[in-house]
Amino acid sequence: MNDPRLVLFALTALFSIWAVMARSLLTSAIMLALVSVTVSLIFFDYGAPWAGVFELSVCAGLITVLFIGAVSLIRSEEEKHPESRARFYALPLAAAIFAIAGWFYLPPFFAEMAGWARPGTGGGTIGLALWDMRRQDLLGQVLMLAAGVFVIKSVFPRRTEK
Repeated sequence: MNDPRLVLFALTALFSIWAVMARSLLTSAIMLALVSVTVSLIFFDYGAPWAGVFELSVCAGLITVLFIGAVSLIRSEEEKHPESRARFYALPLAAAIFAIAGWFYLPPFFAEMAGWARPGTGGGTIGLALWDMRRQDLLGQVLMLAAGVFVIKSVFPRRTEK
């Protein structure tokens, strides 16, 4: 495995752990978006531009924007009482155990899976996949995003603090 792929996998793991360990739901949503961005870069690196575009536009774009909008309008009870998050303090230890186990078990697994790989037809750049081949999907996703924003704004009207 070459260095850029290792960096992408490490960043994905780092952002994933950060998303779970963050004290704020808004920070967790942003870290989740960064996980989706790094996963889409991994897809592009492995020659799967369709999966990369879908991950980048739907997961990192649409879902994250809706999630951040909903989280910013609602304040959870756990944010008011941070002592209820004590059960998550063992998560770094669990992540370290999984990282050590992955260090030993994942390279042979990926080596076996590399034998199953079939080259994709007509890979390309992200711009080609997003703007030329998937233009209609992009329009649909923008319309869904706008509809989601209007639904959130109508369901959760802005509260005035007294």
